[in-house]
Amino acid sequence: MFFKFIKLAFAVVIFFSASLSAKESTEFEIRNTHTLKIKSEVSGLEYELYIRLPNDYSENNKKYPLVLLNDTGYSVAVASGIVHLMAGRDIEDVIIVGISYSKGHNPLLSRTRDYTPTYAPNEKRGHSLEVQKYSGKASQYISFISDEVFPLINQTYRIRQDKKIFVGHSYGGLLGANILITNSELFDYYILGSPSFWYDNKVMFRLESDFAKNNKAMKASVFMYIGSEEGSMVEEMLAFENQLKSRDYQGLSIQSKVLSGLTHHSAFAVLLTDGLQKAVPRQSKGS
Repeated sequence: MFFKFIKLAFAVVIFFSASLSAKESTEFEIRNTHTLKIKSEVSGLEYELYIRLPNDYSENNKKYPLVLLNDTGYSVAVASGIVHLMAGRDIEDVIIVGISYSKGHNPLLSRTRDYTPTYAPNEKRGHSLEVQKYSGKASQYISFISDEVFPLINQTYRIRQDKKIFVGHSYGGLLGANILITNSELFDYYILGSPSFWYDNKVMFRLESDFAKNNKAMKASVFMYIGSEEGSMVEEMLAFENQLKSRDYQGLSIQSKVLSGLTHHSAFAVLLTDGLQKAVPRQSKGS
């Protein structure tokens, strides 16, 4: 009898353990968010687009500002929470679009390939020399955004064409600066956090100098941020701001902020909050 009881108890434990395991494996979904799959016709790489729509999207015919993010391993969840709290209160409601890392690849390889402007196999400050072998494909990635992601988003959702906002952090900030220089009108606002301007012996400074030789305009509003505890990156970001301002580009508005006490890892949520308040402040009813 005792052994039968032990067997029964063991079976009950196994049953509840399996039930608990099943519950724990259920994925959490962000409200009003869904996924689109997209395969680049140029690179053959596959990505997912994570789309968060406003709560009242289906109840009206309004067009909404677009906030495009990369590094979706963390950025979409953070942005969704911020927008959930601020939309309709401190900022306009927006459509969030996050571009995943390429499917089937290490995220560090994907971001190194897609976000860096030049091939720099010996860049020791990157993720590793192994993934640096794939670096320097940002121009291809920017074309992917321009020629493939945007057409899909524009035909599927109601996007305001005068309020497209790029958000990039770290390598993503480097990518945003590259877009600003090569195709500034792709976005109307740039929120660049902790940009990796050290990359490839500060190549972005040289690319901007080359651009300035033949261009007098750069139409965009740029907000740059960095944590005060980010070492030499602080000086590099401020130097890039000064270099841009020295050109007196037609149409360019740029400002930067050093976030006191914050590090490379703690700055993102703060800079995104502040950047959205600047880019898409809530309009008063009388305006």
